[in-house]
Amino acid sequence: MQIMQRCKMLKNILKIGFGLVLCIALKANAFSEDNDLMISSDAFSRGDFATAKDGYLKLYKETDNINYAKEAAVSAANMGDFQTALKFALLYQKITKDTKDLPTNKILADSYIRMGEIKKATSLLEAIKKQEDSLIVDNVLGTLYLSQKEFDKAFSLLDKFYNATHNEEALEKIVTIYLAKNDKVGGLNFLKSHLRKYGCSEELCQKSLNTFVQFNDLKDAEEVFKEIYQKSPTVQNGRYYIWILASQKKYKQAQEIAETFPLNGHLLLDLYIVQKEFSLAAKQAGLIYQQQKDPKYLALEAVYLYEAMETPNKETIKKIVQKLEYAIKERKKEISNNKENLNDQDAFFYNFLGYMLIDYSIDIKKGIDYVKVALEIDPGSISYVDSLAWGYYKLGKCAEAKKIFSTIPKEEMETESELESHFQIINACKQ
Repeated sequence: MQIMQRCKMLKNILKIGFGLVLCIALKANAFSEDNDLMISSDAFSRGDFATAKDGYLKLYKETDNINYAKEAAVSAANMGDFQTALKFALLYQKITKDTKDLPTNKILADSYIRMGEIKKATSLLEAIKKQEDSLIVDNVLGTLYLSQKEFDKAFSLLDKFYNATHNEEALEKIVTIYLAKNDKVGGLNFLKSHLRKYGCSEELCQKSLNTFVQFNDLKDAEEVFKEIYQKSPTVQNGRYYIWILASQKKYKQAQEIAETFPLNGHLLLDLYIVQKEFSLAAKQAGLIYQQQKDPKYLALEAVYLYEAMETPNKETIKKIVQKLEYAIKERKKEISNNKENLNDQDAFFYNFLGYMLIDYSIDIKKGIDYVKVALEIDPGSISYVDSLAWGYYKLGKCAEAKKIFSTIPKEEMETESELESHFQIINACKQ
């Protein structure tokens, strides 16, 4: 009897122990999920979307809770991992049958835009707009309407977005709509109004100038940029105002503006270039180089010295070549120190130097090497292709010269007299 009682007691103890272990295990698992959720949520709030995405994916894998897949999709979208975002957004909608879910629909709309499926994106964004009437949605949907030439719909949304933000990209899109509807006056007036009230970034100022030139509206452009300059007399605003004045040959007014910036010679340099006063431009570029030690201005000095020559002679050309070679050498040091890459302006200087070495037969092989560097930077430049072909012609390698020159479209040769001249000479070469 005592043995039976002891056995029952032992069984009860074992049951209690097993239950306690099971309870502890369950609590441990629950704590692990809560902890991972807290870490992922905190990462998302801090903008660490990669950690958030990985955390939510782990939670989804361990729990099969589809809401974690949705959070992973949102995190992936925020970090630019659009493939993962689309995958889990589609999965969420497939499992939940919730095709009206806002976060995943935004991901799908973005994916459709990236894939060029504009009509699908437009339809989805129209549905999103009914749920969330936000300026961001207005901007994106308005842009999609514009791409489909639905100008009235596009204008309504983009105008709303612009009035709230005065965004320059929205401004450009609205001006595009005016011009597409053949309302040149409306487009230019809209542009002028913005410039007068808010000024312009460097990019918008340049685009605006191009627009005014295109529509032969320099008189109004002068008034607008005069106002911009008077409100904010910076070097950049002064440069645009000077350019417009010089374009109308109002050189005295332009010079008066330039001389208000005695410590900044760039404005005078621009003015001399517009007037094609290359001797003065060379001198000004040299002064800027002495002040700033920027090799670009030493190279420009050399270029303008060449442009100023009425009758080039080999001795003067050699001096210009030496100046350019020194400028390029100094520029190489600058690139190395600043860990930069050669840019389009560098390509221009390399080609200019190379062509002089070739054309004046100073050192044709070295000239070809310089031109090749220019072509590495800008392989699509017809001028640089012409220089290379001319170099091989000067070496007597006619077949190579013809092969290189044949890559230049015929219509380009018709518009450039020097290209046409080189073509005739190279084509007649029989060496």
